[in-house]
Amino acid sequence: MVGHPHAIRLLALLALFALPSAGAAQTKSPRGVHSAVISLPQGAMTAIASPDRNWTLIFEFPDVNKSRKLWIQHRGSSGRKLVREFDRSLDISWSPDSQHFVVNDASGSGETRPYVYDPATLQSVGLAVLIAKASPKADDYLGADHSYLDAKRWINSHELLIKMMAYFSEPPPHRPGFAGTYRVDLSGSVQKVHEAYWR
Repeated sequence: MVGHPHAIRLLALLALFALPSAGAAQTKSPRGVHSAVISLPQGAMTAIASPDRNWTLIFEFPDVNKSRKLWIQHRGSSGRKLVREFDRSLDISWSPDSQHFVVNDASGSGETRPYVYDPATLQSVGLAVLIAKASPKADDYLGADHSYLDAKRWINSHELLIKMMAYFSEPPPHRPGFAGTYRVDLSGSVQKVHEAYWR
């Protein structure tokens, strides 16, 4: 039976399902803490631990009539610090080395901007500023009435993959839409991966 072609095929399929996917390996740290981009809100309160478990981000969303607050707490500390209040939804992701976290702030229905934070000091860097300096085309579209920059993933502990999509909805004159993909290093350097206009 084991040597039968159908049995061999079945065993091969079972082996494939038993293997962890490449995506799962990239989105979890060795300790099993989730480090993919997490979309919020996910309820009244969501806790997101850093890969090294030294920090925990706590997002509070009591109800639609109250402000949405992002807090941070260090392991062993009884208190927590307010990172910011937000008007709308956001995405969060820890860097693999737990030294930074990125927030995609969907501050309006027509705008999203990514910010990288240092968990110890809570100092932030707006990645849109870095991309604007590196790309005149992107800079031209940051003022569009629909302008979305999203951190999609950490490439490594100091570099992020950022995607941009922007367009003007108010004529005249009619302008094409714009899309771009960038590798942004926390040192400030930006590498253009792809830029294109579309209609």
